[in-house]
Amino acid sequence: MKNTYSQAMAWLHTWTGLIVGWLLFVIFVGGTIACFDKELTHWMQPALHGHERGADAVSLDAAVAQLQKLSKEHPHAYYLTLPGERSKTLQGGVYYDAGDPDLLDLDPSTGAAVPETAGGEFFFTLHYNLHAGTWGMYVVGLAGMFMLVAIVTGIVIHKRIFKDFFTFRPTAGGQRAWLDGHNLTGVLGLPFYLMIAYTGVAIFVANYMPAGLFAAYDGDVEKFFVEAADSYERPETGKPLQRIHSLDALLADARARLGEPVTWASVHHPDDTSATISFGGDHSRDVAWNFRQVFYDAGDGRFLHQSGEMAAGYTAYTFLGGLHMAQWGGSALRWLYFVMGIAGCVMIASGLQVWVNKRAKKIAEAGSLSGYGLVQALNLGVVGGMPLASAAMVIGNRLIAADAAGRSGAEIAVFCAVWIAASLYAAIPAVHRRGWGRWFGLNALAFAAIPLVNLATAPNSHLLATLGRGDWALAAVDLTALGLGAGFAALAWRSYAKARQPQDARASRRRERAGGPALAER
Repeated sequence: MKNTYSQAMAWLHTWTGLIVGWLLFVIFVGGTIACFDKELTHWMQPALHGHERGADAVSLDAAVAQLQKLSKEHPHAYYLTLPGERSKTLQGGVYYDAGDPDLLDLDPSTGAAVPETAGGEFFFTLHYNLHAGTWGMYVVGLAGMFMLVAIVTGIVIHKRIFKDFFTFRPTAGGQRAWLDGHNLTGVLGLPFYLMIAYTGVAIFVANYMPAGLFAAYDGDVEKFFVEAADSYERPETGKPLQRIHSLDALLADARARLGEPVTWASVHHPDDTSATISFGGDHSRDVAWNFRQVFYDAGDGRFLHQSGEMAAGYTAYTFLGGLHMAQWGGSALRWLYFVMGIAGCVMIASGLQVWVNKRAKKIAEAGSLSGYGLVQALNLGVVGGMPLASAAMVIGNRLIAADAAGRSGAEIAVFCAVWIAASLYAAIPAVHRRGWGRWFGLNALAFAAIPLVNLATAPNSHLLATLGRGDWALAAVDLTALGLGAGFAALAWRSYAKARQPQDARASRRRERAGGPALAER
């Protein structure tokens, strides 16, 4: 342990950040992209572009019939999300008591299945469980707790926190520039990082600390949520349900009882006579998640229950969850979260590089194959490789045939293959010694290629077409890609310029000794 309190906090800040830094970067990138997960999914469904229709064009009964064909034995529930301002498809899912759900997107104008895509859902799932189910959720929760420790210790060791907000010296180069970037982005987004880390852990608090729930409800987790949210559930009878009542026939009554538009519907225990049909309202109207629901008997359609006031503790929980998920506040709030997410990515990446630069002399003495060299290779492979893989996945969406079997899996395979290749390339000692310039350049090219590939492959979806018809949700994906490409290009240019400076300085000294001009003009 260090000699002083300040030194101990600095040590704790350094090592908590380093241990989970690469994982936090992945989580932050996934969460930042997931701010616009529905918009990205829509962009990756070009068959829909130019003739989108709203919720009134949808048949829920046709969608349920599709889910019945898709479902395996004994599904827990069918979920349907109606198209709206952000999502243009009717999204369906068959959920089971264990295992991954079966998901389906339907074209509202025809009821046909839309060509599958991993879409923004891939990044959303990556953000909260790394596509590793329950164990991944625990790993992400642990990383969130480490992040809270790193934030608090970072505040403690910052003696000039206000001054650091206004200090950025990119021309200083080396350690100074990385440290200024880390401090600036850290101070800029400090309230956001505290909120996002705390609420991210709080969302799964019942999973992380289940002892009280198990004691009070005898291990019946579903009973806890039914009671806390004033929901409605019936025990299964074991008798098969012959036919699910028409959801379309109940939609108008549900809308009237809720007093707001219906945005989703579900059928719980759809193959049992205990089955219930529920409808829910809009999440975007309040900070807290909207769990107001109406319930009907799935056999005969009779009204059963309308949820009322939730328990106070559960209301607080839904408020914290709503803060994290940012479904309220419209696109302006999601852009704020997106910008703060990018700042968080920069904070994490620059913090990792500060660790390497601070030990540059030891790295030079130990060689590239030391633990220090491994950290530098991981920095380049994770921080440089993940954005590159994300851009490649989006480009792959346009290059993989729309009717290809397992198309979403192929998109994910592109993401994984590019990231693995980038990481292996970063592990080559001669490569990671050269630094960041080529990685910034590769990312600049990849993001700039997104709108170009879109222009070449999707006549109704490219930037000129979407701007022409005022479809800003689609245009924003191309514009954001161009913006990120320009940002990476600026970083690449700066990195290469700094790399040339020592050579120019040595050449100037040689010319000076030879009696030539002290400094050549560039």
